[in-house]
Amino acid sequence: MLEELKTRRSAMTVKELADMLTVSQREIYKLAATNQIPHLKIASSVRFDPAAVLVWLETKMLTPAARRSPSSVRPTPVRLSNIA
Repeated sequence: MLEELKTRRSAMTVKELADMLTVSQREIYKLAATNQIPHLKIASSVRFDPAAVLVWLETKMLTPAARRSPSSVRPTPVRLSNIA
């Protein structure tokens, strides 16, 4: 998927992006309407720049690990009976 975005040169339609990300077209429209995904508005059409979508996807792939704080990670309990 990322390789396809790297080589693509023309703007993508909602259907093309939805198919590539395996989500519904409705979900793509929601992301665009709330400015959660970079998009272009041409008259009443919504299009997506492959390079901008690639950057967006790469940041989304890194975000969960970066958001994880040490306080959200539960320590493994140590049983005193296991300590020799």
